[in-house]
Amino acid sequence: MQAIGHYIIFNKPDLKVRYVRMEEYFNEWMKCFQLNDLPNGKKKQFRNNSLMRKFHQKFQNVDVLLMDDIQFIESKMKTMEDFFSTFEALYTNNKQIVIASDRLPKDIPTLDNRLRTRFEMGLVVDIVPPDYETRFEIVKAYAQELEVEADDDVFEYVAENFVNNVRELKGAFNKISAYAEFSGTGLTLDLAKRVLNCEAKKKEITVSTIAQKVADYFDLTVKDLKSTARQQKIAHARHVAVYLAREVLQMSYEAIGEFFSKKHTTIMYSCDLVADKLKTDEDLKISIEEIKASLRN
Repeated sequence: MQAIGHYIIFNKPDLKVRYVRMEEYFNEWMKCFQLNDLPNGKKKQFRNNSLMRKFHQKFQNVDVLLMDDIQFIESKMKTMEDFFSTFEALYTNNKQIVIASDRLPKDIPTLDNRLRTRFEMGLVVDIVPPDYETRFEIVKAYAQELEVEADDDVFEYVAENFVNNVRELKGAFNKISAYAEFSGTGLTLDLAKRVLNCEAKKKEITVSTIAQKVADYFDLTVKDLKSTARQQKIAHARHVAVYLAREVLQMSYEAIGEFFSKKHTTIMYSCDLVADKLKTDEDLKISIEEIKASLRN
């Protein structure tokens, strides 16, 4: 989202661009209401029309609105109604709206149907980590951009070991190219292996390691976690394993789903479920910390 905004500002500086996360939009919207005292001693929430006008002007008087984390709006019916008016105002005036979410519109169960249909009438793109061939070409092109010479086996090594996102790929290549420059040596495969040390890191923690540790902790097997069983004990352990794979390894939902043979939407649900429970469930916090400790050891 930030890249889209920077591109527009750089190439079309006359356009007015605004980026906002839905949580920030919601918080600003709530500030347009105030509590007033009633004669009976109670309080009632009143809408401040002056603040609301300024709020709408801020988000509707733009050429491009970049709205991140739109899934935050689910279940917030009043906010949905307000954002619908913002969406309609921009769309009617032929403005550009870019929306990002951690799931597809159809996978947000409480999303207002009017918003769902409008989101789906645009170009919906599922952004997933680049495949091997794409990662290879990205690293190779980045090397040419930096005017750094290296053989294809270096690009292959980086592409094979850094799979999550482009930022990670470029970071790895920056590291080995800087080391080669400072040491006065060529950027070879041996140097890349020595600096990045991917083989040793692979031996440390993997999703298989996490699954085994979680299975051991709950007196289950990895086969149980990867099964379709819905018994409470197994389901709970599976949620924990998925959450830790996401938090510790920063794996994509798709990659975690592939390991556990689950859809990425199921994986997202597990992560959100555990994250919410951790806010209040002390026993779960202890379990998570104990499993993390076993991973470190």
